[in-house]
Amino acid sequence: QNSIFQGNMKMDDFKAHMNFNQEELEQWDLARKQKEDDALALQKYHRADDAKIKELNLQIEKLSRAVLDKKKDLEREITETQAAQIELDKTAEDFKNLHKERQDLIR
Repeated sequence: QNSIFQGNMKMDDFKAHMNFNQEELEQWDLARKQKEDDALALQKYHRADDAKIKELNLQIEKLSRAVLDKKKDLEREITETQAAQIELDKTAEDFKNLHKERQDLIR
């Protein structure tokens, strides 16, 4: 009878231990699932970030081309303005000389 009691005690200990192992296994499985979910979320955010980076890089390229075009336009305008200023200065000098000649003829 004593050995049956001890056997039952060992059996209860074993069952308690198995129950504990089952709970521990369930906790590990839950942690694993959470880690998988986190990894999936990270992949999703990584793809979204990559898409946004690609979009922003394309926008940078487009804006860089626009800046270069505007710089070329500005250089062209500067050149045209300088040419017009030189022509205007020459015309003013010619007018001044003609005016002086006229004044000299009048006197």
